Amino acid sequence: PPPIPKLVMSPEDLEICGMIIETMATSRASTHSASSLYKSVMANRPALQRDWSTVVFARVLEDAHGQNGIFGKVESSGMDDSDRPLEAQWFYVPERDEDQDRAALVRSLMPRPAKRSVTKKYKQYYYRPLGKISRWDDEDAL
Repeated sequence: PPPIPKLVMSPEDLEICGMIIETMATSRASTHSASSLYKSVMANRPALQRDWSTVVFARVLEDAHGQNGIFGKVESSGMDDSDRPLEAQWFYVPERDEDQDRAALVRSLMPRPAKRSVTKKYKQYYYRPLGKISRWDDEDAL
């Protein structure tokens, strides 16, 4: 396999990257938005709130994704209730982590198997509304 490119980031951004990986490894969900990652990290380290924001986390995710693919991205074409675009979802790719010792540890900690290729793509589901449903079947009436 080709060598994994090294992440070229500031020490602060590398620290954020490590915290993001730790949060993803210990979470039950396999994908996360930048804002949910920020909230999870800040819940465990509230003193950092004055220094960082969701925008910083999104930038670090984008930088790491573009440099060596340590984070995978699932773009969303959907809209929320306020007609704003949904946030992209991110997942950790241990095979692209330059620190293979950390990758091996994270693989052993992750509560689920690796991300399947089909879940690396965004899918919008539409459900047809149900018609009026009676609470009781006719045969249950007395």
